[in-house]
Amino acid sequence: MKDKIGIICIGQAGGNLGFLLKNENFDVCFINSSKGDLDTLNVDDSKKYHITNGLGCAKDRTTAKQIAKKDFCNINEFLNKSLGEKDFYYIVFSTGGGTGSGISPVLADILTTHFNKKVGLITILPSNKDTLQAHINAYECVQEISNLKNICSTFIIDNNQKYNILHINEKFVKLFNKIFDYKKYETNKGNIDEAEVLKLLETRGMINVATCENNETTSKLIENIKNDIFAPLENDGKIKYLGLSKGIKFDEDLFNKEIGKYLDKFENTNKEYTLAILSGLTLPFKRVKDMKDKIVEEKEIILSFEKQNQKQLEDIDFLTKKDVIDEPNTEKEKINVNDLFAQYL
Repeated sequence: MKDKIGIICIGQAGGNLGFLLKNENFDVCFINSSKGDLDTLNVDDSKKYHITNGLGCAKDRTTAKQIAKKDFCNINEFLNKSLGEKDFYYIVFSTGGGTGSGISPVLADILTTHFNKKVGLITILPSNKDTLQAHINAYECVQEISNLKNICSTFIIDNNQKYNILHINEKFVKLFNKIFDYKKYETNKGNIDEAEVLKLLETRGMINVATCENNETTSKLIENIKNDIFAPLENDGKIKYLGLSKGIKFDEDLFNKEIGKYLDKFENTNKEYTLAILSGLTLPFKRVKDMKDKIVEEKEIILSFEKQNQKQLEDIDFLTKKDVIDEPNTEKEKINVNDLFAQYL
């Protein structure tokens, strides 16, 4: 199934994570406004694209959008050549930077709305130790992500967790890779098939993946769901689908109490470890609210910024809205680059 998925990595953080995914035999391409960042990646030149006239964006999301708009036709051509036609795409980026944070939500919107692609996101939140600008960028970026109507699942890696960034990246790739090992555990006691894996990946909302050893318990699995490398759950009990490749004796009552109830479950038996995939979760608005609070604490610094940054502070309505899952719009529209970027610039 890996060959049916295209991975689009944008910006430096996206490139670092994508390089690890490439080493696990995923089909990965890399886009950046900084040629220097691209040059650090030991991959074939056909898999790398330097945005025309890009000199890096210095954490400026607007600059990233502007240069992507001017070069969109070339970017689109590169994606078609480097990845070809895939059943599913993931865009990998950091919310706190400039290039990835600025371009990725726009690209996801264009690919889903205008080209009818199935697209998910793999994105990274900054830690509390990151700069104020990184938190402003992340806040604005998550707002744009929350407004994407046709997007599929969103993995939200949280650099504020207890591990260092390299460990977090390696842990994510290990977990992501396990999603596609379902065929190894086909038995007469139950199977997870490709259609069910796609259902998990295609469902709009946050997605969480966790494992535990088969000599551990449901309590340990729950602990890893709540406290590993991903953004914290909203604790609203909302899960659409649960994929469960299990070796432990699964305590469903405890899971429902601590995590939530699901609409449907896809299950098989796993002799090596237990894997849980939770899809259709609410986006981590409480975590984003914490970032907003950090920004407010630095109000005096922010007030010295341009009016644009002051507007970002005031615009927090998206934190209180419901994460409604809409049916994708399959109506084909005439493509115009100015129209594609109109709401973002």
